Amino acid sequence: MIIPVVGMHRSGTSTVAGILHLNGVLMGSEKTFRPKPLPQNPKGFYENLDFRKVNDRILSHHNYDVKSYSIDIPDVKATGRLRRKMKQLLSKYSTEYQNWGWKDPRTCLTLNLWLNELKGLGFLTETRILVVVRNEISVARSLYLRNELPLEIGLKLWMSYYMRALEAIDKYDVQVMYYRYEDIVSNSIESCRSIFSSFKLPFDDKIVSEFVDPKLDRSRGIPEEDNFQISVLDDVVQFRNNLYSRFS
Repeated sequence: MIIPVVGMHRSGTSTVAGILHLNGVLMGSEKTFRPKPLPQNPKGFYENLDFRKVNDRILSHHNYDVKSYSIDIPDVKATGRLRRKMKQLLSKYSTEYQNWGWKDPRTCLTLNLWLNELKGLGFLTETRILVVVRNEISVARSLYLRNELPLEIGLKLWMSYYMRALEAIDKYDVQVMYYRYEDIVSNSIESCRSIFSSFKLPFDDKIVSEFVDPKLDRSRGIPEEDNFQISVLDDVVQFRNNLYSRFS
């Protein structure tokens, strides 16, 4: 089984990837996990550098730097060389591991290309996309706190990332599960029971309880009346409602 974890920056994908990895779904290794734990993600990012490098190269080919946080995101294509690298990675991990996946927020922007290669290799039927969504205001606040990114830009990026991911998902006959990060943090055992039962895989309650820390939701406790108070743009609200309508 192949489980790509898809979601915007600061949306809890690291937490979900960590839960999967610690419960037997390989998301990488000590060699490939980059970056290492940092104050904003003290338990680790569980981000496989092999996949992140490919995503960066795809975006760089279109002169887009994720760390610029520009909302002018290009439609991406992959060169023949990059497509061969994608096929090599997917084939290598599928040969070596029964249950595996990868996590990188950039995958929201390149998911169409990965799904195309998975389909070409005949792996699409064993792929389960796990989309993790965190409230758009929480994401915008988190980006403001970490990067001093204007709140309006954070909101637009949140919408753009998920919009690209959904556009890719809708092109392929692939199984997709949607989960709210807030539910995973507040009710971790029940959320994980739902996730792992969908995969028909076991999980350890104790591992989940020890790993999931509600304090990791750093937007909690920020007073609404302070300078973080914002009005959500109408188009973001409409998109968010459409996105949540996909949840079971």
